Amino acid sequence: MTATQQNLTSRKKKRRGIARWLTSFSGILASVSTIAAAGASVVAAHQTSRVNQLTIVIRQQNHQLKQARQHASTGPGTSAPAGTSGASGGALPAGGVYLSAKQPTIDNAYLGTGPQTISAQNYPDSITFSCYGQQGNGQPDVAFDVAGHSAFRALVGIPDNATDATSLDETVVFANQAGVQLIKPVIVSLGHPAVVHLDTSNVTQLEVTCTGVNTQNQQQENSNVVTLGNAFVS
Repeated sequence: MTATQQNLTSRKKKRRGIARWLTSFSGILASVSTIAAAGASVVAAHQTSRVNQLTIVIRQQNHQLKQARQHASTGPGTSAPAGTSGASGGALPAGGVYLSAKQPTIDNAYLGTGPQTISAQNYPDSITFSCYGQQGNGQPDVAFDVAGHSAFRALVGIPDNATDATSLDETVVFANQAGVQLIKPVIVSLGHPAVVHLDTSNVTQLEVTCTGVNTQNQQQENSNVVTLGNAFVS
């Protein structure tokens, strides 16, 4: 073999070696890229899972905080906007009685008893009466003997089937036998009832008076009805 041929053969071998090296290097790079991509996927999946877990925890904490605030705002002697649950009467506390099962001591407002629907929820043991306001002799619309009972609870609202009530605000006042208000007046409207809790430990007669105002012209508008849904004392 001549020197020229030997040189050519040597060059071909070198080229083949370089080509093999490049091929191997490209394979290594591809493997590294695959491993890196797999690692990134694992990290991303872990981060997504962690974010989902944190989101669930935050939602649970917010829910617990909301429940705690609602419980704190609806203690004895308070009123609060009604929720959408707990509509039916359920079991009464020991010694409890619905006002619908008691005879009123005062009835100046055509008191009626029986089921009513408020904000699409049924309240089977309710009392309903007209909002005439305080009478000339200072008497309330209705009153009940609650002696011996330490607590009162009811959902105060306008029944869903009430007529001419879409532009009406009703102010309901709860007072004792001396006419002293037990809590600040409760204002309700159609679709916006309120839960009322009262401490009646020192109350012998619970008096309830209701007045109405047309929100469009701000004129007094009585004779509309108000309901104390599932009202009871215990």
